[in-house]
Amino acid sequence: MTYLLLNLGFLALAAAMALVAALVHRRRQAVSGLPAGRPRKVIAAVVLGFLVLCVLTAVFDNLMIAVGLFEYSAEHTSGWRIGLAPLEDFAYVLAAAVLLPAVWTLLPGGKGARDE
Repeated sequence: MTYLLLNLGFLALAAAMALVAALVHRRRQAVSGLPAGRPRKVIAAVVLGFLVLCVLTAVFDNLMIAVGLFEYSAEHTSGWRIGLAPLEDFAYVLAAAVLLPAVWTLLPGGKGARDE
């Protein structure tokens, strides 16, 4: 199994959770009579979080690979790298940037559950 196939599972789970969270949030708004939220703000926050996590991943993964803490076998990666880190390593960052806000929205005390 390649890292790309493994990552597709994580990305599919994150996308499904984001969709469920969006639907639950919309339903909560309809039931409570609140005005529609600001999806651009949410998307901007997810993108900003993704970019920050990408920079951190690039820096620290490259350091860890450079000092020999771990390595990736060439036959399991696409061959595309950012420094020493394979591109597939950044899929976890994307999954986290999408999944964590979705989980937060689904929690009973999350932003989507209260008045905005």
